[in-house]
Amino acid sequence: MRRVFSTLLLILLGAATPAAAQIPPEWQAAAQAVIGELERDTPQAAKPWTGAELTQGWNLARAWRRHNNGNIEIILAEYLMFVALCRAGCAGSTVEGQGYVGAAGEVKALIAQNGGSYALAANANTWLAGIADATGAAKKNVALWQKDPDIASADFATGNIYALSWLLARKRPTPDAQADAFARFAIFVQGKAWIGTRCLDITKVATVLGAAPRIDTCQ
Repeated sequence: MRRVFSTLLLILLGAATPAAAQIPPEWQAAAQAVIGELERDTPQAAKPWTGAELTQGWNLARAWRRHNNGNIEIILAEYLMFVALCRAGCAGSTVEGQGYVGAAGEVKALIAQNGGSYALAANANTWLAGIADATGAAKKNVALWQKDPDIASADFATGNIYALSWLLARKRPTPDAQADAFARFAIFVQGKAWIGTRCLDITKVATVLGAAPRIDTCQ
């Protein structure tokens, strides 16, 4: 199977028992670096990090994984996704105000309605291609992401996060906001995305133990 970005460092979790597992420091640093970069051009950038969102995201990602497939060995994409959600608020184990179990049910139904994870990713690309956003990022992301369908679809966990990203993005009030939200969530799975006029590459953000997070610029 082709390498999938979001499976990086999974071995760190497998080395510990569920009760003893701790958040890998590389993951915490990666979350702050990536989400901080995504927030750089938003009002959220002024919000200080308290550390609580890192723990809340970890706990919510593990609860999400346990509900969906009965284990808590989360992947980096899940951790980044739920830390990002917890930055905006996830009190009561909620996903943008909805209980995570309800959100997981919507994701399962969405994947089924689209005929599976591969079909969902293809349909999400078609949807995104139809959005004429001001920066042109939507069509650039379609071109970037459709090169390798396996990234968003071959793994159960990434398929769920990608579906959740599309689900949450479509709830935004305008097409521009929908395309932008999808990019900011989908990058956790895809590893690369155009965010407005910037192309970010986070595929190497947490690949070296003990090293500072690495975020590159892509074309």
